[in-house]
Amino acid sequence: AITVLLGEASSLIQPLAAWRDGLIPSQQGAQDIASLLKQMCEEAMEILDNEAQKLAVTVGAWFRPDQRGITTLEHNGNERQEAADLLSIESSLEEMAFMCQVLSRYSTFSRQTVLRDESNKDSSGSELQNLLTEQSLHYSTFETRLATLQFNQALSLATPQLIELGRPSLKVPSIVEDAHFVCVRAIDRAAGTRSERAVWTVGHWVTEVWGVDPGGGMLGESVKGVYQALTEGVGCVGEPPVEQDNQHNAGQGSPSKPENAFAAALLEAVDDGDDYGGRQDHTRTGTNSAPASGGLSSALWGTLGGGSKAHSLQTRIDAEMCCLNGIVASENSCKALSNLFADLVDEQLEGDQDNSDAKKTSMLTFAKEELASHARSYHNLLKQRVRGLVSDLCGADDLFDCDGKLCLQNLRLFVEDEVYNLNASSFRSMEDEERLDAEIIAPIRRSQIFEEIGRDKCDGTVVLQMAEEMSLKSSEIILSVLLKSEIPKEFNDWGALLLSKQVRLLQNTFSGLVLGSGDTEEACNTSSILTQFNRVNQAVSILQLEKPSDWLMFAYKADGGDDTSLAADEIKKVMRLRVDFSEEAIATVCSQISAN
Repeated sequence: AITVLLGEASSLIQPLAAWRDGLIPSQQGAQDIASLLKQMCEEAMEILDNEAQKLAVTVGAWFRPDQRGITTLEHNGNERQEAADLLSIESSLEEMAFMCQVLSRYSTFSRQTVLRDESNKDSSGSELQNLLTEQSLHYSTFETRLATLQFNQALSLATPQLIELGRPSLKVPSIVEDAHFVCVRAIDRAAGTRSERAVWTVGHWVTEVWGVDPGGGMLGESVKGVYQALTEGVGCVGEPPVEQDNQHNAGQGSPSKPENAFAAALLEAVDDGDDYGGRQDHTRTGTNSAPASGGLSSALWGTLGGGSKAHSLQTRIDAEMCCLNGIVASENSCKALSNLFADLVDEQLEGDQDNSDAKKTSMLTFAKEELASHARSYHNLLKQRVRGLVSDLCGADDLFDCDGKLCLQNLRLFVEDEVYNLNASSFRSMEDEERLDAEIIAPIRRSQIFEEIGRDKCDGTVVLQMAEEMSLKSSEIILSVLLKSEIPKEFNDWGALLLSKQVRLLQNTFSGLVLGSGDTEEACNTSSILTQFNRVNQAVSILQLEKPSDWLMFAYKADGGDDTSLAADEIKKVMRLRVDFSEEAIATVCSQISAN
């Protein structure tokens, strides 16, 4: 009704305004016919405008009592809503948003078209403007309430969902996609109202939904945001497979797969507090084992039932992979929403050439920058969770106090036992590709993480982060053996060549993991993998020098305290590993490096 009223008024005012603007008064005096016609047009336009605004205000006052959805939301806004209620609320909000847009457009048309006396300018249109302000306030309040209800419903129904056709193992928690849809829908609807207040309010709600702080503020204390939901594993675990129950009821009649047997032994050891060493599963190689104790990520481990046998080890790993995919999807969602607000800022600047609405754009800019900050927080969370997963499945901080069951522990034992003071004949036998592949690379390829990636359970960004973390840990292992061993290693030229080849094999393995599973150009970039080996490569370069003084031309690499460069004392320790480097020559070079 309001649209019809204001539309008819506009259609009557517009030709009068065109007629008025087309009349050119003559220079004969005030009684000129053109001046009289122009005055009559202005009076008629003002009467039409005033009557249209009065009728619009009257009809607008009937809107809220006639809307079932708004009434339902006002009385039961904090309770769980049925699907039909949510649909009626959304329908009412669509009408309210459209009404705000119509009122805003007509107000702008009235100000630009109807000429009024200075005495009537302030009072004219005040009732319609008050109605617009009231409706936009109610709209923004109800919009955030509806969005909160929809988000709560998405939380309660969250499950792992497929995110790409043709990749049945690649899943993400549904809460991420649902939250993104709810936010985009609310932002688009708020932007359609042409009300800055509505956009600000919805933007503030969106930043809270994706924020890293616990639920509060507009969300309510009992409501989780996406960040908290992911850290607690919400939507990362689906229903247990039926075959698991059948196997449990079948008893010992049929042997289970080696992975399930190992998982059962592990869970029993964790629950009963028995020594893990007495429960090894000999059907699998030791390097393809899972951690003896602890868990995947502590938050998710607790969410999935702690030490309960209700969830197998494989279920826990699948849930963690799903969670990591969800974190990457959340980071991308925050970037997309930030770009959406950036577009709104650009639209505001294009429509405000004189920069009179700087406050409006500053509020939108704040929402844009806040979401960009949240995207960085999700990336940091991804790094933290991947670090924990790699520690659990490949080797944690106890790398130097273990028996080498995990792949990175095996790498540490291999480097410790390897001999690097060689002659030409022994070098040829020890650099054999089959030997190095069997003792270094094969255990890594058989590791749980490589198996999960091979089953296409991880997003390309997650794979890249895992490869970076495994590269970093491998680099730390080699450097720790070189710099911190109680019995220092001994190197000559042949041994340095052997270590260089072993490091290249590790680099190629982790780079191949990324290239084989990356689905975007960014995810296929292996430069970050090579960066993790910078310090090891420097150590290898030092060990390959003909004499210590040759390192002076590379001394700049150790300056500036960069984390990717060896410090002066570390350079000295590496040089001392060469059996043919004299202590005097090493001291001379290191003193010059320190002086520079």
